Amino acid sequence: MSFVGIEPLKHPDNRDRTSRYTYTCGYCNTVVSGFVVSTYHHGFHDVKWVLCTNCGYGSVVNGSRLYPEALFGPIIEGLPKNVEEAYQEARSCMSVTAYTACELLCRKILMHVAVEKGAKEGESFSEYLSFLGEKGYVTPPMGKWVDLIRQHGNKAAHLLEPPDRTRAESTLMFTAELLRLIYEMEHMANQYTPKPKISSKES
Repeated sequence: MSFVGIEPLKHPDNRDRTSRYTYTCGYCNTVVSGFVVSTYHHGFHDVKWVLCTNCGYGSVVNGSRLYPEALFGPIIEGLPKNVEEAYQEARSCMSVTAYTACELLCRKILMHVAVEKGAKEGESFSEYLSFLGEKGYVTPPMGKWVDLIRQHGNKAAHLLEPPDRTRAESTLMFTAELLRLIYEMEHMANQYTPKPKISSKES
């Protein structure tokens, strides 16, 4: 398709139902009824520029595709700063179909977790995994799918064949589950654990 000028560019009347578009915002990950700022239609090609009513950022709907896409994977609470940054970056990679980068980051997240829990920085990857197992952060039932994170990360790093979306999704979801068990459960437990009462003598 070639550009045919701005004649097909329209600005919907905000009183019309076509001026709203329901989608999951790729910036704030919220389902919103966004404002359609303008549309461009030519032949079978339809583009919408939409504004999120929650965060105020704009997105583009090109046919059935949204740019940027909503981040793949769950929001995990209670993560240390460097672990959270790496996890969010891995989710962002999925939204732009950077599957190799996503799997490499998931592998790196295992290293971040090991160091954050007390392993020495600069150790080999296998030593990090051994450390997590010895300290009980990776239990025997978790071993199989944690090893898949390792395998997928190694393939992404050392093989030319790129991963497909299904494999990258599984790598990220296994990583999210690991982070949930190591960090989020403790974070939630701390929120629900009653705080000790201070006696009048102590105060």
